[in-house]
Amino acid sequence: MNKLAKIKGAWPYLFAVFLNSFVDLGHKIIIQNTIFKSYDGELQVILTALVNGLILLPFILLLTPAGFISDRYPKNKVIRASAWVAVLITCAIVVCYYLGWFWPAFAMTFLLAVQSTFYSPAKYGYIKPLFGKEKLAQANGLVQSISIIAILAGTLVYS
Repeated sequence: MNKLAKIKGAWPYLFAVFLNSFVDLGHKIIIQNTIFKSYDGELQVILTALVNGLILLPFILLLTPAGFISDRYPKNKVIRASAWVAVLITCAIVVCYYLGWFWPAFAMTFLLAVQSTFYSPAKYGYIKPLFGKEKLAQANGLVQSISIIAILAGTLVYS
């Protein structure tokens, strides 16, 4: 970790990896908690399945085009553009929450998942150019660890 942290650009990249996982999961937890507190019975089951579908469907439908874009364009630019899209979507979700608009926030789960679909291949594809081939395994482990820490932290903070 110490050698990896000294590489120029490592900290911003790892911070972006953390934030994307943290915020993405946070919204999903808030939506799920709202469903669990507001609905029960069959409707709760249907809405929970719908949220899971909204999260998974973009990966199923768009992973190939997302991988193509990640290969075709500089990964740092794809990551940067995806991050800005995440910021815009997250701000819109916050406005929806503030105004009590559950259904638009619910629908934006799909948009956030679309953003994640394009962000993910670029995120993993950027590991080798940033850290180098000789540190690829160590850097990949670090990125996975950061993602898991973000998920655990998000679970604690948003629950």
